[in-house]
Amino acid sequence: MARQYLQISNFSGGLNTQFDARDVAENELTDASNVQVYKSGQIYSTRVSTTETSRGAGTLSNGLGIFLFKSDNDISDNVKSIELLGLADVATGTLDIIEDPFNTISARDNTNHLALFDLGGNGGEFVYYYVDGALRVVDSETGATDNTGYWFGHIDRSGPSNTVPGGDVGEWEPVTNRLTAPTAGNITTAGSANYASANVGFDVDITVETTDDDGLWEATTYEFAQSFVYEGEQESLLKEYGESITLNTNNYFTNVLAGLTRSTSPTNKRIKGGRIYIKKKDSNDLWTLFLDMDFERGVRKDIGDEFVVWTNGGSGSNWVNTSGIEIKGPSIDTYESINGFSPDVGHLSFGEAGGLFYKSATVCNMRVFVSHVNYYTPVGGAETKLMPDRILYTPIGKYDTFPPNQFIDIGINDGEDFTALESFGTKLLAFKGSTLYIIDVTSPDDTGWFLESTHKGIGVDKQSAVVRTEFGICWANTNGVYLWSPSQGITKLSVKLDKDFAPLSTVTNPVVGFYPPKSQLLIVHNCSAESDMLVFDFNTKSFTNLTDYTGAAITNMQNNVNECIWLEGNNVKKYLPTQGTSNIAFSFTTKDFDFGNPALTKKIKKIIVSYTTAASGVSVTTTYFTNGDTDATGTLSSTWATASKGGIVNIDASAIGAVSSLRLQFSATGCYKINDITIVYRTRIKPPATAVNT
Repeated sequence: MARQYLQISNFSGGLNTQFDARDVAENELTDASNVQVYKSGQIYSTRVSTTETSRGAGTLSNGLGIFLFKSDNDISDNVKSIELLGLADVATGTLDIIEDPFNTISARDNTNHLALFDLGGNGGEFVYYYVDGALRVVDSETGATDNTGYWFGHIDRSGPSNTVPGGDVGEWEPVTNRLTAPTAGNITTAGSANYASANVGFDVDITVETTDDDGLWEATTYEFAQSFVYEGEQESLLKEYGESITLNTNNYFTNVLAGLTRSTSPTNKRIKGGRIYIKKKDSNDLWTLFLDMDFERGVRKDIGDEFVVWTNGGSGSNWVNTSGIEIKGPSIDTYESINGFSPDVGHLSFGEAGGLFYKSATVCNMRVFVSHVNYYTPVGGAETKLMPDRILYTPIGKYDTFPPNQFIDIGINDGEDFTALESFGTKLLAFKGSTLYIIDVTSPDDTGWFLESTHKGIGVDKQSAVVRTEFGICWANTNGVYLWSPSQGITKLSVKLDKDFAPLSTVTNPVVGFYPPKSQLLIVHNCSAESDMLVFDFNTKSFTNLTDYTGAAITNMQNNVNECIWLEGNNVKKYLPTQGTSNIAFSFTTKDFDFGNPALTKKIKKIIVSYTTAASGVSVTTTYFTNGDTDATGTLSSTWATASKGGIVNIDASAIGAVSSLRLQFSATGCYKINDITIVYRTRIKPPATAVNT
């Protein structure tokens, strides 16, 4: 028979360990170690990562600890788009904010560091979320009663001649994430404003108009309360004044002046203003807006009114509105209508006391959702409780405000705790250890939310096992790798990987990341002592396995549009999907080819490989498996020379002999891009058996 040729030129199917080697597709591989197949016609030797930077000493949290985000202001408060990395230190409970983390980072001395602040205690299981220009972080270590949640953002607040009540601010601020109410202030009718400190509250001077008959107030005694307003238009609970004012029929309030003492270094620079409320004394009426105050713009009586600007009240630090405000009747705005919750909820924020935390957080449909919380209970008072089945959520646009009565409880006493949250569009994916709940939060009214579906057996152990991608939400557990997308629901990506395949069978606290430039999903199966990284390519819908690891513990992964990074030891590691020029130990194994007819015997002549490499030529071992045997039959050696523009190597395969099927493994320590493999053979046709005459 004439020579025949079997060409293998498509490797895009990647790994298939689920089926027998003879039954996998021709473009699939039965082994793929330290190679990539993101182009259908080529297979690349590939390194896992490169050490991009070195950071100072500190203790990592396995599977947790880092968060990558962007800001419009650099370390020097210049308007400049920069990248920042939040980095936890388990040993000290400190959070390091590093500017431009891909530059070399030396010791933790603030040289390249924006901030280094202490959350208290020695925790380090930090949970982050970033929204509306600010990073929020808590230490979720159970039992760390002295740890405090933090808010970290850039505040830019100024006014005419830098004379803003409450202090001028144009800088990064790390502050405890507390939405505390004012603590002092007075209501007077003396005809001139007093001046409470901007750090503690507001003084209000009020004149009662008794001669006109335009007043729309009910004749009774009124009491007052005040609040602070924080960055992000988030309002504290109320602090009631001790004073009250009585109105007779047709009376109203005139020449209302709000006064405060400007502070050049306010205690909490997040405070941007405040509000005064009024209601009938000792009644159950709602608190109605009386004054709305903004440190930059001034004072007004109703939301939507023009502000009356501030003016100096007699000294350089005392401020009042330039003209008195007339308030002839009650406002239609109430504390509840402005904020979406009652001022009687008791508590609002995770920074109020030590030991408050959540295990996971996500931003969805202009709200923050947090799960597995240690927080105040809705009954009020100072009672806190660990509630692992609870999801708390904020009002719309108020990303630090958590009224205790805004919660979702799912699977109470089911023996599982919430472990991770992620969102895509208006769908909330809430993970427990073995169960996934999908919640539809599309409605702006929380009464319109509903549990869309429940899925057993596909939960996760940790937030680091879940990642949001452009295709949907992905995660990994001992049963496989999964994708949820809005169009297709849940898809098991790892259907071609046997559950006993080592990177999956040994999944323990996995870390899952995403690399946008090549649309690749990265799965590290053990954050404590890693040795493998599974890579799923969304373009080719295939897996390969990268083993270029040292076995060190790693943090979670974070990505921007160009990179995916994590920490290993004291090094910032960057995913490196390109081939580069460095040699790497790689191997890949084809399917078991029967050449289209398993009944015929094939005599193998040679193997031709087309490849490129910029590195020095090295010896490549070709291991062959014959006739369906899982043990190697033998090996062939060949030297692949340097061929930056393409090369061909002819491997003498006559030693393989006559076979019914053939499987090939190529292994080397090198840097190669293989274009195609051609097996040259002859088919042996046996003559028919001689007929026997009877």
